[in-house]
Amino acid sequence: MNFLLQRFALLIALTTFAMMVHSTETTDQSPSLVIFSATDTAAMQPIIDAFKQISPAIHIRYQEFQTNELFHAIQQLPEDQLPDLVISSAMDLQIKLVNDGYAQPFIDPITETLPRWANWRNEAFGFTYEPVAMVYNKPAFQDMALPNTHEKLALAIRSNNDFFMNRIATYDIRLSGVGYLFATQDEINSSISSRLKENLGRIVTKLDCCSSNIIEDTASGKLVLGYNVIGSYAMKYAQTNPTIGIIFPEDYTLVMSRVAFITRQARHVENARSFLRYLLSMEGQQIIADKSGLIALHPSAKGAFTYSHLQRDYPLRFKPIPLGPALMVYLDHLKQRRFINEWNNAILYDVFVP
Repeated sequence: MNFLLQRFALLIALTTFAMMVHSTETTDQSPSLVIFSATDTAAMQPIIDAFKQISPAIHIRYQEFQTNELFHAIQQLPEDQLPDLVISSAMDLQIKLVNDGYAQPFIDPITETLPRWANWRNEAFGFTYEPVAMVYNKPAFQDMALPNTHEKLALAIRSNNDFFMNRIATYDIRLSGVGYLFATQDEINSSISSRLKENLGRIVTKLDCCSSNIIEDTASGKLVLGYNVIGSYAMKYAQTNPTIGIIFPEDYTLVMSRVAFITRQARHVENARSFLRYLLSMEGQQIIADKSGLIALHPSAKGAFTYSHLQRDYPLRFKPIPLGPALMVYLDHLKQRRFINEWNNAILYDVFVP
């Protein structure tokens, strides 16, 4: 049922957007830029506003999606209705789209500042540095040791079933593309991934589409812990809510980077190049660090929401997810079906995916 509702919502969104684009393109002859993105509008708006200060003639149309919805939209829309630029935190889905020929190269000196893991074929570019975190309710953990590794979390759940019962949440990987990415990366990087999933299942872990919901419920006390949430969202929330605590696991902390690419069919390709160039520039990265609530990747960006600040405060634990074909391994249909079924068996104890 959830799957059918999701597809129906996607159809409505695509139809609405197609009508909007058609009606505006026939009447508005000014330069424009169409962006499809799985990043909160509130996070991207400061970057868009700063870009418009230097390029006021470019009229930007920004359409927000969930990660899986965005992936299917790019696959299903006619070529003349595709956007100029695609942005998503689901790194694996972005690489799949690029591999399937939806992107065009962007050759520019600005990309030389990127680490090698954040540039694939000069077509897909990471522009943020966002750790995958646990969040916890500080009052609830006053008299308990914090589970600061994945193994300690598994042990804590096993030893304190009553405390954790119905009070942990994580992504529903059947609905969330970035949640599926985090779960498969845990499988690759952790020898106790299966044990942790089983323990999460025993205490009836709640499942959600979005990090923001999990963080809010943890801060309010509805939950005591959120697992595998986007760390930048948690850091921003913690600035104004003292009840939320953040754990970057000491054994390994995955790092997600939001990925942008210019579509092969881009109708406003020069504007797309200009925006991507700004996104990767020192100026654009500083806006990310100062105003977006995301975490800037550029090594020279300054402030708490930067790669360099995190590296200083939490050395030797971050493990960036590299862009490349390895991300597509768990997108193979049979492997994906097997992984989701194993996850269902552990977390839900049912729901076989045919």
